[in-house]
Amino acid sequence: MIKQNQNKLNAVHIVMDMMISAASCAVAYFITLWLFGIDPLYDVGYDMRIITAVPVCVAAVQILCNRACDLYRSYRSTAFRNELINLSRAGLAVFVVMIAAAIVTSTLYQYQLMIMFYFFAEFFISACYRFLLRRFLRAMRKKGYNKKYIVLLGVNNCTETFIDKIRSSPDLGYEISGYFDSAPHSQLGLTYLGNIKKITRYFSQSPPDEALIMLSDRTQPNMEHLVAICESWGVKFSIIPNMFSSFSSRIYISSFDGIPVMSMRKVPLDKTLNRFIKRSLDIIVSLVMLIVLSPVMLITAVIIKLTSPGKIIFRQKRVGMGHKPFIMYKFRSMRTETEDDISATEKNDSRCTRFGSFIRKYSIDELPQLFNVLKGNMSLVGPRPEIPYYVKEYRKSVPLYMVKHYVKPGITGWAQVNDLRGCDTSIEERIKYDIYYIENWSVGFDIRILFKTLTKGIFSKNAR
Repeated sequence: MIKQNQNKLNAVHIVMDMMISAASCAVAYFITLWLFGIDPLYDVGYDMRIITAVPVCVAAVQILCNRACDLYRSYRSTAFRNELINLSRAGLAVFVVMIAAAIVTSTLYQYQLMIMFYFFAEFFISACYRFLLRRFLRAMRKKGYNKKYIVLLGVNNCTETFIDKIRSSPDLGYEISGYFDSAPHSQLGLTYLGNIKKITRYFSQSPPDEALIMLSDRTQPNMEHLVAICESWGVKFSIIPNMFSSFSSRIYISSFDGIPVMSMRKVPLDKTLNRFIKRSLDIIVSLVMLIVLSPVMLITAVIIKLTSPGKIIFRQKRVGMGHKPFIMYKFRSMRTETEDDISATEKNDSRCTRFGSFIRKYSIDELPQLFNVLKGNMSLVGPRPEIPYYVKEYRKSVPLYMVKHYVKPGITGWAQVNDLRGCDTSIEERIKYDIYYIENWSVGFDIRILFKTLTKGIFSKNAR
């Protein structure tokens, strides 16, 4: 029943997406005509065959791209934010196809504005439609319609947490019919359906939409039997191992030459294409910043030389990606005789020179790290690198601290733009933000952090 309903919903999606695509073509045409006085149909002589064929072809490409971007799946387990990301990916793919077609047919000049407006119109209309549809479906599920019934096969340490999640999200439309185990557990507050031997009889009378095998020491010996029962009755099943209750991060299943592999963390920058994109962004932006900020850096260097004896650039060993040490550059902000003191700096630190306090306040001392970015030691955005001594200390006392070394360290980061800078902030909180960045990296996320750095990051009350 659930699968049939999803197929019907997908059919509605396809029809609506075709209508939205056609409407977006019309919106893009009239915006181009009214705002810019350009009539894209003038050169084709208002040929009805072309006027009809183009929207149909665009709609067909849009449907294919939507399907490729996983937009025709159940809403129950997909966050709206992720759906918006998939919508933007599909729209960008259609945009590229349309631009390519315009170049091949030598019509780019006539249609470039219309193609751009189509991209924005289609994304906006689709986002509104899918948002309203989500609200409608959730309202229906809260009233008891389109329910998806599941049973639990066994009980383990994750069971209570799972039950709480289902009960706290009635809009998802899931309902637990009961559970099977060797003995009842009153604390679960669910209907006890019997021991493992009674599963076959229950499935023969009222097969559920889905079964969850709660793997534990008791159910492990019956694992193959439970899987065989589910498959023989055509019941979709998932497995939640007992050990998942002790893991703090999300679990990802991948494949190694056909062998299923369970990973603790998904790191987008493990992909070659993502690393290439991030590296390209680092090189381009750091070069532009060096050119634009060269007067500021030159003036800073001159003032440091005139106001305090010693070197202009301070070099210090830090720990980078893969735990590899590198030399990080900064404008010297402390007196020369205190440079070997690795204790954390504090507000109004006596070791800082008067001008050093100023450049630290506004993060001007960090600008030479743009050369670290060009060298490849650092990135514009990432977890801040630490001194080897503190890495050894934090590794022992801070859980998950070493995870930050999965990626290159950055001049700025997600923790820094959220006011987690300096020794008076929680290192545990900083690591949480760093791990969130590592697991959720995207080009848009990097750009967002860079923009926030210009305001909240640089002028943070905790800047040191």
